Amino acid sequence: MNGPRRVLVLAAILAILALGGLLDRGRRPAPETADLPPVPMAAAADARSSAWYCTGATAAKDGVADGTVAVANAGRKALRGTVTVYPSQGESRQVSIDVVPASRKVVRLADVAPASFASALVELDGGEAVVELAGNGSLGEGVTPCATAASPTWYLADGVTTRDATEVLTLFNPFADDAVVDLAFGTEEGPVTPQALTGLSVRGGGMSTVNVGEFVQRREQVTAAITARTGRLVVGRIQSFDGSAGRKGMSMALGAASPGELWYLPDGLVTDGLSEKYHVFNPGNKEAQVEVELALEQGEAEPIEVSVPAESRMTVMANDEPRVPKGVPHSATIRSLNDVGVVVERTVDATAASKRTGAAATPAAQVTARRWALAWGASDDTFDEILVFQNPGLTGARVSVTVLADGERLANGAVQGLEVAAGQRRAVRLGDSIKRNATPVLIEADQPIVVERTLNRLQGTGTSMSVGIPLRG
Repeated sequence: MNGPRRVLVLAAILAILALGGLLDRGRRPAPETADLPPVPMAAAADARSSAWYCTGATAAKDGVADGTVAVANAGRKALRGTVTVYPSQGESRQVSIDVVPASRKVVRLADVAPASFASALVELDGGEAVVELAGNGSLGEGVTPCATAASPTWYLADGVTTRDATEVLTLFNPFADDAVVDLAFGTEEGPVTPQALTGLSVRGGGMSTVNVGEFVQRREQVTAAITARTGRLVVGRIQSFDGSAGRKGMSMALGAASPGELWYLPDGLVTDGLSEKYHVFNPGNKEAQVEVELALEQGEAEPIEVSVPAESRMTVMANDEPRVPKGVPHSATIRSLNDVGVVVERTVDATAASKRTGAAATPAAQVTARRWALAWGASDDTFDEILVFQNPGLTGARVSVTVLADGERLANGAVQGLEVAAGQRRAVRLGDSIKRNATPVLIEADQPIVVERTLNRLQGTGTSMSVGIPLRG
């Protein structure tokens, strides 16, 4: 075979091999994380670094949500890093942290950079850590996961600006370049697009706040869509009720970076003194057909179907639904039936008749996972902590809880190998087996599940409900 012909044959063989390789890769299953939505998720154990973006707290004396960042190390490697606090006024400041395995470190924002409001960037030299932002004030507690990615879009399905309510959006830009954003709101009276919030600049390495009530006044239903013309950012919300009109409490929430077609909320209960609502926001331009499927601890309930017009919100009032029995705990799976993405939150208003008081707003989870962690928590004489496990799959799951206790892994037998039937939920009161004033936890299951934590103050106002943070692997 002459030289030129040999070259052509070799080229053809290489092309065939390359095509075969592409086809082979096309047949291989994609990694589990390939199609996951942009939700908070801990980096893998072998990650060289990880970053968390925390926004939505006050950092001044007598603030409604005095912010504290909690970093829990669920892995086997000691972690080092920094917490940089970005105040709403003044320059950012930084502190170093070391987090040994099976432990937690907390940093109060006001101790680093006091200001009316503050955000924080947590940077670590490895993975297997989770970060939450907790707020405390006279109206109770709020806890929310921090984000693991910035985004050009953010959505919030709920908000209230009635005379007894204050809604503040926090916009955090941890990057060097300024971000320019547009804010649009939806209400029971129609859309609101304030001119002052069109083309709003959020300086690089800084944060801004928006008191929604100054632009959208006296509204019971307020959705928010934040879109960046340039740059990326992280958006959160502080919602408070002063008690003058009945509701009293405070909640903190991280926005959703994108709509989704499937959402989960493990905890749920309708009883005297407890008002439960599911808010479904459709930010798109096509009507969404949505199903709210409830899994009861006892009995069965027919799914609730709702139509959500484009750029609108519909609310399912669980207390008004005859198919939702009183006093029977439930979990919820909310799915779009026509491939139109939506954003889902659940709100709970509690009075003394329910044996807890406060207001909680919880963005729903978008993924299932076998491993979850929570950095905040307490199960002592001040707080009642409840962990709820939802198993939306077709196979029963066995779930175990480990408390990360100052370098020691506490695995009480009462919370090991808990069985959660397929399509069901199960709740455990952590204080029944482990009493501690700090309870970062690692939850491991042999099937994909969803985890939610409820914290109730035993004396006074305060209830917080938030989904856990999944771990890769």
